[in-house]
Amino acid sequence: MTTDLHAIRQQAMDEAAATGTIVTLALTTKTVNFGSITAFPDGSLDLSGIDGVDDDLIIKPFHQKGAVISLREFANNAYNHHHGMQSEERFGVGIDRDNDGVVNELTTGDITAASLYQATLPPPGRVLPNDATVAAAVTLGESLFTMSIADGGFGCAGCHIPSLRLENAVFTEPNPYNPKGNLRVQDVAHSVAVDLSTEGPLPRLPEEVDGTVLVPLFSDLKRHDLGSGGPFDLNNEMLEQSGIPTSQWLTRKLWGMANEPPFMHHGRCLTISEAIQAHGGDAQESRDAWLTGTADEQDAVVEFLKTFRVLPEEATSLTQFEDGSGIIGDEPAIAEHLDQAQIEAGLVSFDAVFEQGKRLFRASFNTLDGFGRPEATGTGAPRARREGNQRFNRISAPDANSCSGCHNVPRSGGGGDNVANVFVLAQRMPFVNFDGGAGDQFEDHTLLGVGNERNTLGMFGAGYIELLAREMSSDLRTIREQALVDAIASGTAVTRSLVTKGVSFGEITGHPDGSLDTSGVEGVDADLVIKPFHQKGAVVSLREFSNNAYNHHHGMQSSERFGAGVDQDADGLADELTVGDITAAAVYQAALAVPGRVLPIDPIARADVFRGEALFTEIGCATCHIPTLRLESPMFSEPNPFNPPGNLRPGDVMQPYEFDLTIEGQTPRLGRQTDGSVLVPAFTDLKRHDMGPELNNEELLQAGIPSNLWLTRKLWGMANEPPYLHHGRALLISDAILAHGGEAEDARVRFTRLPTADRARIVAFLKTLQVLPEGETQLVVEK
Repeated sequence: MTTDLHAIRQQAMDEAAATGTIVTLALTTKTVNFGSITAFPDGSLDLSGIDGVDDDLIIKPFHQKGAVISLREFANNAYNHHHGMQSEERFGVGIDRDNDGVVNELTTGDITAASLYQATLPPPGRVLPNDATVAAAVTLGESLFTMSIADGGFGCAGCHIPSLRLENAVFTEPNPYNPKGNLRVQDVAHSVAVDLSTEGPLPRLPEEVDGTVLVPLFSDLKRHDLGSGGPFDLNNEMLEQSGIPTSQWLTRKLWGMANEPPFMHHGRCLTISEAIQAHGGDAQESRDAWLTGTADEQDAVVEFLKTFRVLPEEATSLTQFEDGSGIIGDEPAIAEHLDQAQIEAGLVSFDAVFEQGKRLFRASFNTLDGFGRPEATGTGAPRARREGNQRFNRISAPDANSCSGCHNVPRSGGGGDNVANVFVLAQRMPFVNFDGGAGDQFEDHTLLGVGNERNTLGMFGAGYIELLAREMSSDLRTIREQALVDAIASGTAVTRSLVTKGVSFGEITGHPDGSLDTSGVEGVDADLVIKPFHQKGAVVSLREFSNNAYNHHHGMQSSERFGAGVDQDADGLADELTVGDITAAAVYQAALAVPGRVLPIDPIARADVFRGEALFTEIGCATCHIPTLRLESPMFSEPNPFNPPGNLRPGDVMQPYEFDLTIEGQTPRLGRQTDGSVLVPAFTDLKRHDMGPELNNEELLQAGIPSNLWLTRKLWGMANEPPYLHHGRALLISDAILAHGGEAEDARVRFTRLPTADRARIVAFLKTLQVLPEGETQLVVEK
């Protein structure tokens, strides 16, 4: 298209020079009109008629603004912007522009590889319904979407052109229109060429008989004015990107849109209907036509758009078929909810409970589910109504559409990248805006002071962790009760050591009058309930974690927390998550696979790993990161007997729901010992410790826990769940070790005094502690 536009410009200039007259030509390529250009006999140009593209007539198909020319430019920009990884072609060979001690962080070859990888990703396809009624709706929707308004349609295809014809499917690097700071054609002896119709992963777009390729992207690759105003205002940005007016946006490519929610440039539209209604400006007429259509016609267009999907990785055909839900039009991510009474009665199989939990964990919640909390903060306190563009807030939340939006490293259920960090305690605020207004409760805040930034933790093996905490809590409370019994019987104060599973939590003293002295308790709250979740050790159970997180991060409010039939956040929906749903969410997380070990095949490397494991213990790391804790019983039951109010408790159910972690759930699983117990290799003591000044960076206290205290990190799965530490600031395992202080100071010093080779062996050992690929059945694999 750029080549065509440049040819038209040159033609106008040539004709004006040859005829001695002013020549105006339409700038049309692949049926898309980009206005007109006027050439004068003296060689000058009038560019005022150009529309939807910059005056240089270079189509820039990337970024929502249409501001980036090529995948190469995109990669060079993004690696530096988001990761601080500086390419030599952008910053110079041998130049350490950012002073991090590393030059040539990405070679020119690396950027070529990154570009080719993205270029050869499979195109999205279509998923069509098997149901005849739904299929008819798709056909009607496609007709209405495509037909002009004059012909009785909605005219959407005027901009969202169903397909553009590509004359040549050979992709070359570098792009001939690359701007400075990116590899250009004149910089290479030979371009790298890849035929997108024959190379790269399946599925691929086929060539037509004439060698062209029809690209069904549903875009015209042109910028349009999308208007202003409304709850999802698309003219909401204060800064112009590349001088492009704030109301202008590149026509969204619709292929793949249906399973890539949320929608629009800001992600504030959660349903397809909301996205359509947000259109204005050049799209106003089409939007109004859709709005004046019948409900069935509106739903049909939505159903048509729901067929545009990124296909499963194993797909080889661009067209797939499914039974689907049978719902025509927008639908909630969770169409069916579980009844707790049926679960308790044994009428719902473990697999059904687990699958519902998986759906709840992976669902991208939308308005029909009850996403958002317009009139409630994350603590449930009332606030002035916030909706539309204010339904999200990256600091005070809601801040995510899905649990797996953050818990996804190395796969769903795992930890999170720094981009997924959350701000614990900021959810108490109505709408953090740092302007001192109502959203900030008329207070001045800093980023550190408004919330505690935390990295997302992985949930693999969480069922075993909760059970360990339950058994340890029971042990500690038994010791407490025995101290009281002994004190009352003896008439003297009795002090007992609080030791469970080899872990000391200090001591407790009982007095003859029935009172307790808990001043000697350490590493756990005075209630002696081990709280194994959150980096602070502040949450008792997966159920409490789920009730908190669904409301905090998604504005999805559970019946057990907010009351049956109560629409506490005033979004028009009550019982957004049933008691049965929360049971399913807890069971799913409990039954996730346990992390394992990935050992090197090479005998020398393996010997280094085993030596590193021994050194880990020798220098004192295993004092807190205890390699294994013995679990007496792997029977996981819901609800947890130590759940606090606001969560389902044993007295609320006819009978707990129970299953065996060694038999049910994802593989790999831990096995029972001959005595029925299970050794849990989580490398933790489930105790809080003083970690010293470097990790004492938070201003707010969570649950009253001192800011220098942190729960011992579970190391299983850590190696492929980076980054490390509570804030995610440690990017290397050695960085995380060196940040230890306080009670871990001696171990850290011993680590620093080891020979370089031995420090590397400890890191090599820790690198074996990994979340294994989905479907793996063995706890130890070789690689």
